[in-house]
Amino acid sequence: MPHPRIVEAAEISHRSSQGTLRPFFVRDTQGDMFVVKGVNGAGRKALIAELVCAELGYRCGLPVADYALMTFPEGMLEFTTLEGADELAGGLAFASRVAPYCRELAYEQLEKVPTDLQQRVLLFDIWVSNEDRFLTDQGGNVNLLVDEDGGLVVIDHNLAFDPLSNMDSFDLHVFSSQRQALRDLEVQARHSEALDTALAAWDSIIGLVPEEWVYWDPDDPTTEVQPTLEDLHTWLQRLHEPTFWRDI
Repeated sequence: MPHPRIVEAAEISHRSSQGTLRPFFVRDTQGDMFVVKGVNGAGRKALIAELVCAELGYRCGLPVADYALMTFPEGMLEFTTLEGADELAGGLAFASRVAPYCRELAYEQLEKVPTDLQQRVLLFDIWVSNEDRFLTDQGGNVNLLVDEDGGLVVIDHNLAFDPLSNMDSFDLHVFSSQRQALRDLEVQARHSEALDTALAAWDSIIGLVPEEWVYWDPDDPTTEVQPTLEDLHTWLQRLHEPTFWRDI
């Protein structure tokens, strides 16, 4: 995943019927389709979480969906007939590219996901406090896709860094069966090294976050969105504390 590119919207196709935010499907000027969340809809905190988690995930070896930052031509949002399109306003939007032929991971496909990848997804979600990935035989909100080659695609981190997150919530995680395995010291060492490598790139990662997401008032550095980027970094450093692994 290269540094985020800037893409321009050409057509707002439709709005999703799923999820709390109900993001928009937007085609860019190059013909690629994206699932898009805007500042006025998702909010700055959610967009920061999306970008930071996408970059951390990529750097620790997760198959995170490609993303871009999207702009909208003058007048497009004002004159579209699609209800709620004003939620895409407020500055650069977060756009997750839709890969061809992707479909949501089904419960019957869980056993096909490699064990090591299941562990990495679960650990990553615990690390970034993302509880929004559950699935049972009755359904759920898995936020995982399967591409045309059968590979996993990880999406949707707008609810990460939840200050109210607790370990009990991960009993419902789609890969909760791997929690016991993550208590093995050899398994911990393998995954910890990958996450630590990602965290080492923190300065580079936050350099990619648009300032208009970070501050309510770009001219006033005291208006930083809460939790601040420093708060997020402090939270992620739990990785180096024995209690982090003990609580898993």
